[in-house]
Amino acid sequence: MTELLDLFNQIRRLDIITPQGQAGVLAKESHFVFNYHQSAAADRAVSLVLPIRQQSYYSGELMGVFAMNRPEGYLRYIIEERLKRLGAPSDMFLLYLAGSHQIGRLSYALQGKIAAKATGESLDTLLRTSSAGLFDYLIDKYALTSGISGIQPKALVPLLPQTHSSLPLETVIVKAEGADYLGIARNEYLCLSVAKEAGFNVPNFWLSEDGLLLVMSRFDRKADGTALGFEDMAVLTGRSTAQKYQGSYDMIAKAVSVFTAENSAIELQRLFERVALSCKLGDGDAHLKNFGLLYENPAEVRCLAPIYDVVCTNIYPQLDGQLALKLNKHKKFPTHQALIEYGLRLGLEREVAQNVLQRIDAAFEVVCQRLVEDIRYRDDDLMIRIKNAVHQL
Repeated sequence: MTELLDLFNQIRRLDIITPQGQAGVLAKESHFVFNYHQSAAADRAVSLVLPIRQQSYYSGELMGVFAMNRPEGYLRYIIEERLKRLGAPSDMFLLYLAGSHQIGRLSYALQGKIAAKATGESLDTLLRTSSAGLFDYLIDKYALTSGISGIQPKALVPLLPQTHSSLPLETVIVKAEGADYLGIARNEYLCLSVAKEAGFNVPNFWLSEDGLLLVMSRFDRKADGTALGFEDMAVLTGRSTAQKYQGSYDMIAKAVSVFTAENSAIELQRLFERVALSCKLGDGDAHLKNFGLLYENPAEVRCLAPIYDVVCTNIYPQLDGQLALKLNKHKKFPTHQALIEYGLRLGLEREVAQNVLQRIDAAFEVVCQRLVEDIRYRDDDLMIRIKNAVHQL
């Protein structure tokens, strides 16, 4: 900790490292400057929108692909509170803190040295320990090295070796229930269960025994632990984090078509599944940062990331009850026919789009029937409120 404090807001240059080798240097001068190393090959590109070139990239704000790795939301608040005696942390300091502990394949190093990683936890401990003090302990231990965004309390937590031998896990995302959105961990568990039941691509996920923590495996890692590249749709459409609610689901479809040209038909169907799931489940927070592409390196084939961050937001009266982005030129939740029309615009056959919607409806009923027997859903009316919200759409 002392070493970190000595570096507070003193960092002006960071080495940007990929699994394929060092890519270049990010510097903070009067503005941000990124330069590729002269020897950097195409597989070391840091982003699909920052291809290899000898000319410098300049920006008054941190470039989107790097800003994506900067802690935001709840974690940004925690970090700022912990370091408030020193002042507001700079973007360069926050990136160094994240090091290699964020979503995607980029690592941030100071003169080749990446910030140290904490030891780790047992998956059983995360799922079976009372969440009352556990999440506070996790935040205290891992907040400074979690490069992840979102208003929901969450952290990237490394796992101890040999505690999860049946799964290729080194790190998990742990989300907690906050005071503003009661039942959100169980809410997301239900929604992800619907996606899984419908046969959609979803990471492994678990709900703690007391129902207060959602644990999800990282979708940006291969079975051998190799980091995959990930870029969200804010980055790929040239939006900042503050603009994540600007745009439309048709705009996302255009980006998917451009960046997955070799397999766009498959990826556009997966996009339709993701958008339809949010629309059918009353999820009004499916913004640009909740969609993204994965790849081994930018020169290889890209695909849509698995489904993540799906919650029935329509049960929370403090929210506006609208979609996060426009669909058919407005943010009202769409009718069945409007969703079919969206699927047709994406190139799906009508029967395929119909089948996707039917699978979601059937999966929702199956999951609700299953979870009504789960003790974690018996103590309040969460299930009833979610079912009412979904059936009213």
